[in-house]
Amino acid sequence: MKINRFQFNIRTTILSTFFVIIGLLAVVSLALQYYFSTELANKAVNNTVKYLSDKTLSKLNSIDKFSFEHISLLTLSSSLEDATLKRKNKDMLQKFVTIMSHQDYIYAMYVGQENGDFYEVINLNIDPSLRIKYKSPQDERWLVVKIITQNNKRIKIQEYLDSSLRLKRTETVLTSYNPVKRPWYKKALQSQNMIKTDPYMFSNFDSLGVTYSQKATNTNTVVSMDISLGSITHFLQKQELIKGSKLYIYNKKHNQLIASNSNFEKTNTTLSMTLKNLIESDTKSLEVSNKNYFVSVVDLKSKYVSDEFLILLLPEEEIMKPYIEKITLSIYANVILLLIMMPIIWYTSKIIINPIKSLEEENYKIKNRNFNKVVSVDSHIKELDSLSNSMVSMSHSIEDYEIAQGKLMDSIIELIASAIDAKSEYTAGHGKRVPIITMMIAEKASEIDTGIFKDFSLKDDEAERELKIAALLHDCGKITTPEYVVDKATKLETIYNRIHEIRTRFEVVHRDLEILYYKKLQNSEDKEALLSWLEKEQSSLQDDFEFIANCNIGGEFMSDEYIERIQRIANITWTKNFDDTLGLSQNERERLSPEDDTKVQSLIADKQNHIIKRTRYFQEEYESDGFKGEVPSNLYNLGEVYNLSVKKGTLTEEERFKINEHIIMTIKMLDQLPFPEQLKNVPEFAGAHHETLIGTGYPKQLTKEQMSIPARIMAVADIFEALTASDRPYKEPKKLSESIKILSSMAKDQHIDKDIFELFLTSGVYKEYGEKFLQPDQIDEVDISKYINKN
Repeated sequence: MKINRFQFNIRTTILSTFFVIIGLLAVVSLALQYYFSTELANKAVNNTVKYLSDKTLSKLNSIDKFSFEHISLLTLSSSLEDATLKRKNKDMLQKFVTIMSHQDYIYAMYVGQENGDFYEVINLNIDPSLRIKYKSPQDERWLVVKIITQNNKRIKIQEYLDSSLRLKRTETVLTSYNPVKRPWYKKALQSQNMIKTDPYMFSNFDSLGVTYSQKATNTNTVVSMDISLGSITHFLQKQELIKGSKLYIYNKKHNQLIASNSNFEKTNTTLSMTLKNLIESDTKSLEVSNKNYFVSVVDLKSKYVSDEFLILLLPEEEIMKPYIEKITLSIYANVILLLIMMPIIWYTSKIIINPIKSLEEENYKIKNRNFNKVVSVDSHIKELDSLSNSMVSMSHSIEDYEIAQGKLMDSIIELIASAIDAKSEYTAGHGKRVPIITMMIAEKASEIDTGIFKDFSLKDDEAERELKIAALLHDCGKITTPEYVVDKATKLETIYNRIHEIRTRFEVVHRDLEILYYKKLQNSEDKEALLSWLEKEQSSLQDDFEFIANCNIGGEFMSDEYIERIQRIANITWTKNFDDTLGLSQNERERLSPEDDTKVQSLIADKQNHIIKRTRYFQEEYESDGFKGEVPSNLYNLGEVYNLSVKKGTLTEEERFKINEHIIMTIKMLDQLPFPEQLKNVPEFAGAHHETLIGTGYPKQLTKEQMSIPARIMAVADIFEALTASDRPYKEPKKLSESIKILSSMAKDQHIDKDIFELFLTSGVYKEYGEKFLQPDQIDEVDISKYINKN
């Protein structure tokens, strides 16, 4: 089977080849450029990671260092003990404010004493939510919180100061807060060094933070500083990163996200687990929301920080963007170069393209077998000029070869048709005459451009040859039909006419009657009575044989009375004395039945050995081949009573199927032949001439819509030839008027195409054929007006 492939013309191929070569060079160049760009991108990523990790670590260290240094200095202050004195310890306030003013990440500084007194300065600018909580206007800069014990009550005094430390307002409330019970105070007392808490959420505003604490020398007073880790977030957000990058500082020990350059929920468990997995799995890439990121994890180990990691997610698309832009620019440059070169190559390729196109046109002439129109094509290219001359030479060779092959094929087809006709002297002319009638009708139909013939045309010699070959081979399947079935002229005929066997049996019975007469005469019975009896019996026997012989002819319709008489005659018996199992073939012996081997035999009989079983082509196989109808269970039934009882004609059901089977074999034989394209319809044309227009024909029970015009034409031709043939042994040839009347009835019953039948009449084909091929006494006047649709 030919595979349909997408193809280019030569000019396109030349251009494509050029583009492919340039394209390959460009691809290799771009691939190398991409490779080195990727390497540069990786280096840039590594540099960015190192820079950010160093900078972040430095930032964290600076916070720790600043906190440790200033708290350590404060623990040496002599004013710690007086911190809670009302408006008398401006020294401690000034120190706290000075330190907090230098670092915007300090939320609060405070002092806790052993007696429960508490002094704290809060930076109201640390977060807008603080002002909302304390209902503090913008002119209030600092909040001083003092907690003391008076009259056994814990008093909290809140003093709101402006930036110049002037008191704006004061609030006093009761409180249960006691610093000595707080973790920062307890841990500080237990340590000789400064302590740093793990990150925790501040209660006054939504921010993570840590607390630095240290016990003052030789006292139980503790100095503390609260650092908001939100400043780390601000620090990360200010870093100049690739667009879309995500930075996280993560505490693995507490599974806690500390800071990020993007908005995030500090309690986002899913994000925390993802970051933890990145640390533990050493993943180098990650897909988030259909975007790919380079992943880098840096352990922020230092003197002051442990178990915290800087995690960077850098978008691959943004990292590669500048490099991709350069590659894209290179692609544009290559495309522009190709576009510039295209018209140049297109124009210069004409020297090759034009002669090749001309050669292509000559090749189409060869393909369409227009050999006499093939001419040489001049070209300045030596190879193309040589190719042109060889094509002309090849064209002449193919033409000569095709003519020879066509003649050989036509001769073989005619030889096959002749061999089939020669198989039976009674149908010898059928295979020759059907093609003649078919072509006569088809030529007339080809001249009409209306009705069903609008699209039908014998447009060229090949179409005409296709139909003629189909007509010649329409009965090629008859080669498989036994002659004695094709030529069966009597009901009892097989290889020979078995009426002679039955005649012999009648002769035996006739002589048995005479022998019986003489035996009775010897027994002194009345001679005259015996003569009368003998004459009556023999006369009846003569009459019965004559009846049987006439039934054998098959010329009349068999009535039920005739069949009953045959069965009565079958009851007459005769006595055999010789073994009829001797001298038989193997097949005959296999068909023998003990029931048939009796001394007393019927004058005519249906025996078991008359049945020839079917060994192939059963109903299932028949239908699987696409054929319809019932297949007889037996191949043949040679029973004498069975054959003599055939009501019409000479053929039994089995023999009629065998006759009809010739069209099945025609289809199967022709379907196996590898007909060329111009003859591909031969099997369809030849295989449908026994179909009707309403699905009652054989072997496929096709309808009009399933049959082509040529197939329907051949059906008319086949029937007309059979009706008028004068060489059939089983019927008399019909006259033109009788044949046309029968065809008209078949057209009315939709057994043949009415339009083709009318064309057969109006074109005069029936009369023209009759004058050439029928007996003079068959040609009579036909009033075709009775059969033509006058509408």
